[in-house]
Amino acid sequence: MSNLRQRDIGDAVVPFVRSYAVTHPTGTVIPPQPEGWDQLVYAASGVMTVITESGRWVAPPTRAVWVPSGSALRIEIAGRAQLRNLYLEVGVAALAASPAVLNVSGLLREVVLRAIALAPLWRANAVHRNLMAVLVDELSTLPSAPLDLPMPTDARAVHVAEALLADPGTAQSLEVLAAAAGASRRTIERVFRSDTLMPVAGWRNRLRVLTALRLLGEGKTVAAISRQLGYSSPSAFVTMFRREMGTTPAAYFREQPAAVATV
Repeated sequence: MSNLRQRDIGDAVVPFVRSYAVTHPTGTVIPPQPEGWDQLVYAASGVMTVITESGRWVAPPTRAVWVPSGSALRIEIAGRAQLRNLYLEVGVAALAASPAVLNVSGLLREVVLRAIALAPLWRANAVHRNLMAVLVDELSTLPSAPLDLPMPTDARAVHVAEALLADPGTAQSLEVLAAAAGASRRTIERVFRSDTLMPVAGWRNRLRVLTALRLLGEGKTVAAISRQLGYSSPSAFVTMFRREMGTTPAAYFREQPAAVATV
């Protein structure tokens, strides 16, 4: 059960860290989104896709998504996921002004779970302050992970992006997709690069990687995923995955953290 609580009227003290600790089945979740709070969205088990108007970010248990205040979001869950989200009062952690996927170190994982167990956290409590100091220091040193998929804003490019999102393994060429959007291939390539800072081919490969991570989280095999994504063989899919992520799908998921107590 979540312990993200609004303060009662008349309360003189407000916690500076709150939490949302709930276990969800496969599906879509819209977590509480109070104004004035940054979110560290973390799944201790399962794979989640965090979606905002500006893009989507996929995170297995070795990743978390930083979502600054003001970014409305929803979470799509692949498999049973143990969400362990922290809400930090704006200003507690001076991180990116836009959502980002962060690599989760062993230390960060344990600090997050400890904060969840203690939340809400209060500034008047020295243990709480010290715990958050460790968390903020760790967050500031963690590298981001290339698990984001920025969305274009041009209407024609959005049409193409939505077609690819609906079927990441489509065999349709960019010329066909562009024509359906009322544009030429060259125009779509230009606006994609302008809006997302990625070429269409790179965006398409990123989409396939993120889709693969979600499907791996659902327990599907590499062979099944390669077929669904339109690859001629599992080896062709693994080659693309390795090029994008620097490792194979099996290696990427080999060492997942153990599940935490169910809530």
